[in-house]
Amino acid sequence: MANIGWSGILPELDRDSIVPLYRQIYEHLREAILAGTLPESTRLPPERAMAERLNVNRSTIVHAYRELVADGLIEQRVGSGSRVVPQLRAGQPERAAGVPWWITLPPWRVGEFPNILGELAAKQEAGRISFVQGVAPDEPSPLGELAQSFSRVAGDPRFILSYGDSEGYEPLRAAIAARMNARGATAIAPKNVIVLTGSTQGIMIVAQSLAEPGDEIIVESPSYPGALQIFQINGLRAIPVPVDDEGMRVDHVEAILRTRRPRFIYTMPSLHNPTNATMNMDRRERLATIAKRAGVPIIEDDPYGPLAREPLAPLVSLAPDHVVYLSTFSKTVAPSLRVGWLAAPRMILERLLLRKQAYDMATSLYVQAAVVDYLERGYDAHVAQLREELATRRRIADEAIAQYWSSNVRAVGVPGGFYLWAATPREIRARALLDVAERLGASFLFGEAFFADSGGDHHFRLALTAVSRAEIPEGIRRIGEAIKQLRA
Repeated sequence: MANIGWSGILPELDRDSIVPLYRQIYEHLREAILAGTLPESTRLPPERAMAERLNVNRSTIVHAYRELVADGLIEQRVGSGSRVVPQLRAGQPERAAGVPWWITLPPWRVGEFPNILGELAAKQEAGRISFVQGVAPDEPSPLGELAQSFSRVAGDPRFILSYGDSEGYEPLRAAIAARMNARGATAIAPKNVIVLTGSTQGIMIVAQSLAEPGDEIIVESPSYPGALQIFQINGLRAIPVPVDDEGMRVDHVEAILRTRRPRFIYTMPSLHNPTNATMNMDRRERLATIAKRAGVPIIEDDPYGPLAREPLAPLVSLAPDHVVYLSTFSKTVAPSLRVGWLAAPRMILERLLLRKQAYDMATSLYVQAAVVDYLERGYDAHVAQLREELATRRRIADEAIAQYWSSNVRAVGVPGGFYLWAATPREIRARALLDVAERLGASFLFGEAFFADSGGDHHFRLALTAVSRAEIPEGIRRIGEAIKQLRA
């Protein structure tokens, strides 16, 4: 290691690591400050000098120093540079009276991804056509049948208002297992199923049960922002794998597994969010084979699987001892139900159940009982109607795009599903397009939120289910007008 004339020692940077260079520098300096190797009032090298000695861009050093300032470990003043602030015992940075200790938490504990829920709320303005929220469309509505199901199960208040089992309501677990058996996952029995308060809870349970901070995992790129945020908050290091029209690039996964052992592989193989791609059968079989061979489990997130017009066998049917399967009724019925489930091998199920109990003991028994009733009476007819509605909405969108968007703005993904994933030409950034589109009365989600690493500058997602049928062409027209204004 090289010394540059100060008491600190430069880090040895691993330029092949998935950990960003700024993060390696930040962690090295943070550890030195907390350990006392860099005592208080030590002046750190100027950003430009540090960048030259480490052979990195100055912006890399700026980013690392900024994180140290956010942690309360250094201060920066014009004319005096960057200095280590006084420390208290146990390596805790000194703070003014009344300032809470959590300001010194490392960034991964609070997350660095955009506040997606905040974005969703902010876009719902009167007069604006918002393609933001991935919710089931207003029509076909399950409300009538669902209300009757709630009414039917309300006859025994003492039962439905009790806690229920942590694993979930036994008739619902049996119904879920039967439906999964019908899709080819014949190894799934009711005892393999845990009912969740939404499938996002399942992602959190898996992240905390199967990995520890600092562990590597494989994720799709792009991927579901909610999962990426959970992984990052839990300190997991994502290895991104690209997605094309046939789903996750399994050849990339195979190459990674030759030299590394991630804790798990996270994938959404059916009607992927945001690209709407579906992994073909060859890739499913290959992914299952290489995961079994490497001993790396797969987390199969399948909220949209029942909506596929030609459903393929889920990964859990191909490698039942190596897959944790997640799904939900939020996309087929309504997100307010907050009922999802996971299915897993028995050897890991108890570990997952203990983590579930730490969150909420049990999912609402009243809602679970109503869902069972609805599954028996109106669910299948509703899902069939929903499939047709989704195909119709995509057809309307494609026609409007052909009419209002320039030919160099590409919309990808197969018909069906909730989403349309679009790519802009290189001269147009998605954030800039969103700014103009919002002034014209349309909004969407820009692409950066869907990538664990850098990316997405020239992509955006439209949720075709978030608006009425009649609003789809007008919203697309407004975005087309924004594209014209930017190109002009």
